[in-house]
This record gives sequence, C-alpha cells and structure tokens, in this order.
Amino acid sequence: MRILLGIMLVIWSSLGCGTDAPIHKVEKLSENAIVIDVRTAQEFQAGHIKNAINIPYEVIGFKIKRVTEEKDREVLVYCRSGRRSGIALETLNKLGYTNAKNVGGYEGFKKQLGQ
Repeated sequence: MRILLGIMLVIWSSLGCGTDAPIHKVEKLSENAIVIDVRTAQEFQAGHIKNAINIPYEVIGFKIKRVTEEKDREVLVYCRSGRRSGIALETLNKLGYTNAKNVGGYEGFKKQLGQ
C-alpha cells in the first residue's frame, strides 16, 4: 500500500498538480505584456481580463509561438486559482521564456488591475 501511495505521489507531482510556482503581483500592465488565460474556453467565455488570449494550459507549449517567439517578452498567465497557470509557467520556462510570470487566479488578478 505504501508503495502504491508513493507511486501515486510521484505521478501527481510530475503532472504539475503539486506545483508551488510563485504568484506575482501586477498593478499595471506594461504595453508589451501578453496576458494569457490558461483556463478552458468555457471559463474564458464566462469572463476574462481585457485583451487576454485564451490558450488552455495543456496546449500552451504548442501554441505559444503563435502569440510570440520573443523569449524575453513579458508573458503573464492566469487561471482560476493559480494552479494551472503555475503549470503553464513551468512549461514556458522549459521552452526558454525568461520573462513569464504566474499572476494567479482570475478574480484576484482582475481586482489588482481594477477591472
């Protein structure tokens, strides 16, 4: 039983479910910042940050080049709570994006921006 629990914990962590990616505070968006909502299309349609682009976290590694190939461009990712955006941040970092930031959950980010 302990072996099974250990295997499950390793799988859980490798899927990014235990990610502790830092959440950055942003009060004002820079003109060059790209804001990416990594939630589902349905969540995005229910409400999103103005000018945000919807790329679900599961496919961000495949679709980010359609948005920008500039690896030093500021990319801000958010989701509902910060977990999926943490996973997206890890993906972007692995691809060499050096200025990507997890800004956490939609509601909190919206309040920070005064939207």
